[in-house]
Amino acid sequence: GHTWELGPRKAKEMLFTAHRISAAEAEAAGMVNRVVPLDELHTATMELAHEIAQMHPFALAQSKRAVNRTMDIQGFYSALQAVFDIHQTGHGNALSVGGYPILTGLTEMKKSQE
Repeated sequence: GHTWELGPRKAKEMLFTAHRISAAEAEAAGMVNRVVPLDELHTATMELAHEIAQMHPFALAQSKRAVNRTMDIQGFYSALQAVFDIHQTGHGNALSVGGYPILTGLTEMKKSQE
């Protein structure tokens, strides 16, 4: 999904460095639609849900179908499945090689391989 959302260069930078990004950076990169303070999250979420709920259900369904179909035609879902397969292989390798149940402690894993 990173490649699709960010483009290959930014996706590689994020994945190769494992640097964390801020909410503002995620918003600027298009990973999230908007950022709100945590204490306003519930209110903002409910306002958005209420706005969407005012739309006609058929129009919403057709809009969602159109967007999803376009993504499918462009190969998004096949690409996403491939990424999930690779991701799961990574978790299995992290556990069997490094004893890590998930891909955390990347710095420690890197040091143990040197």
